[in-house]
Amino acid sequence: MDRSNVGRDKRKGKERSLGPIRTPVTQSHRVNKLEPPRPFPTVPAGVSATGPRSAHHEGKNYITITRKTNLGAYLRRCKDVVLKDGYKSLHLSALGAAIPHLCILAASLPEILPFPAEEIRTEVFTGTVDVQDELVPDDEDEDISYRTRAKSSLSVVVIIGDGVDEPTVGGSKWASRGKRRKRAAVVWSRVEDAAASEPESQGDEQSDSVER
Repeated sequence: MDRSNVGRDKRKGKERSLGPIRTPVTQSHRVNKLEPPRPFPTVPAGVSATGPRSAHHEGKNYITITRKTNLGAYLRRCKDVVLKDGYKSLHLSALGAAIPHLCILAASLPEILPFPAEEIRTEVFTGTVDVQDELVPDDEDEDISYRTRAKSSLSVVVIIGDGVDEPTVGGSKWASRGKRRKRAAVVWSRVEDAAASEPESQGDEQSDSVER
């Protein structure tokens, strides 16, 4: 008797004993990504959420960064918050794919703000936020389920000077819009005067050196 045939028969017997391989049946479903929790409230406490956006003065320096808005719009918004509204700090936050957008914004802000570089400092905080997905099965008889996943978060705080002039959000010490704009105009005029005096002082120094 051929030994090779015996070995082949044994292998066939093992294959027969295993039986047919059955693949598990997976439940098909549709994934709906739910909105993540906001890092700050849409409007401060005590302020009507149904009123026009122009009427919201408190909390304008708390901005959530998304990819839906381009970088130029965020730069103009942050500049107006500092110069027109008189804030001394910006609180920026982003999740997931919007983090690179926030990094570019934070690096670009010191270049467009009319303040010396040594008066602007940036604080960076990283973290993780739990977000939920809604799993909707194709079978209408099945119930909708949810799953939780982690998403990276980044918060950047841009502080100008000592930051003590920042208004308290929702507080009683909030100045009127006209006063805040006057204060911002005074700061802006001081910066312009300092910039205009620099060439004159440099010219005086050069003339003194020539006379000597």
